[in-house]
Amino acid sequence: MKISRIIILFFLPLFIKAQDSTVLTSEDAVRIALENNLDIKIVEADRDIATINNNWGNSGRWPIVNANIGNTEALSNLNQSLANGTEIKRNGVTNNTLNANIQASWRIYNGKRVVATKNRFQELEKIGEINVTQQMQRIAFDVLVVYNNIVRFNQQVKAFKAIIALSRERYTIAKTRFEVGSAAKTDMLQSQIDLNEQEINLNNIERQIQDNKAILNTLLKRPAAYPITVADSTFHIPSLNYDSALAKIDTQNLDLLRAERERAILVEERRIINSNRIPSLTLNSTTSYNRTKASGGFFLTNQNYGPNIGLNMGIPLYNSNIFKTQLRANEVLQKQQKLQTELIRTQLQRDMFIAFQEFENAKHVADIEEKNVKIASENNFISTERFKKLQGNSIELRQAQLSLIEAQDRYINALYREKLAALSAQLIIGEVGAE
Repeated sequence: MKISRIIILFFLPLFIKAQDSTVLTSEDAVRIALENNLDIKIVEADRDIATINNNWGNSGRWPIVNANIGNTEALSNLNQSLANGTEIKRNGVTNNTLNANIQASWRIYNGKRVVATKNRFQELEKIGEINVTQQMQRIAFDVLVVYNNIVRFNQQVKAFKAIIALSRERYTIAKTRFEVGSAAKTDMLQSQIDLNEQEINLNNIERQIQDNKAILNTLLKRPAAYPITVADSTFHIPSLNYDSALAKIDTQNLDLLRAERERAILVEERRIINSNRIPSLTLNSTTSYNRTKASGGFFLTNQNYGPNIGLNMGIPLYNSNIFKTQLRANEVLQKQQKLQTELIRTQLQRDMFIAFQEFENAKHVADIEEKNVKIASENNFISTERFKKLQGNSIELRQAQLSLIEAQDRYINALYREKLAALSAQLIIGEVGAE
């Protein structure tokens, strides 16, 4: 029994560590980041505020109703002379006055100001939704860039391990040839130097993997040292069509959509300004109750109550041309916003063109480098066999290995460039994460 407990206690930390290690797909990484990111929560709060404000009551459609009540107690000395010759003189007269009323005011016409105000709130709510979506897209983009960088480094680790195995084989052959006296010691020493260099390069890549995992953990709101295992071993590169992506800019790009909504707000603000120049009708009603009690005087009790209703018209006559000035300023702002929208559209079209140029170039380079890797692998195999059979020298084999390393590195980097270009194009059209 004691032995079993000791075994459990010994392996428990290893079991916990294994449980902590999380295998992440790119979809899981994006999902976790979107759930935990504080920047998203902040813009979601702004959106929620805009949603709360977007109602007819806040726009001024419904009447305003207030209830008031007051009670006053007074103590006074009374000295009254009436027309019929009666005189009333009394000290310490108490007086109680009770007032209560319900007041209602409803602006039933104000030049469609209410509708324009409601439309403005709707546009603000749409901007809030756009901001949330854009923040989510940016977070997803950042996560996928780091995630695929780890995939790139993992591929390089795999390639370097294969090269190190070849370098060890080369060192073993060079050492054997030196020991039997069929080759100079310099071949063995150079192969040892090359082997050490490759192991250093592998160590540097593994360090970069840890650095990028720390960055990814930060995006996922986890401790930097939290263990992560990236599930993807290859790049998932979507198929993209330039004309189709370009057409989506006007309908899907979030910067452009927000700019259009901001221009729509200026249109509604112009309607609000115009409404101030139009006569308004307000319906007012008051239901009141008034009662006065006194212990002395002509009226011992005076009470009245009941409703009243009235219609008021407000006609703006002159206000130093303030509304006219505001309309002129609004017109300039609308022109400015239109120019800003067109500038954003032009820049997005440029960015899309650059992204697709990079995508096509990287794809072309990757196709060529894939062939080069196959050629370099075959060349390295032939050079190794020639070196084993004493038909080749160490310089030839070393060059073959270097060519293979460079071809593999260029191929992996070209695939990574292709993936980043695809992500950039997807970010422009708001489709990051859609494979």
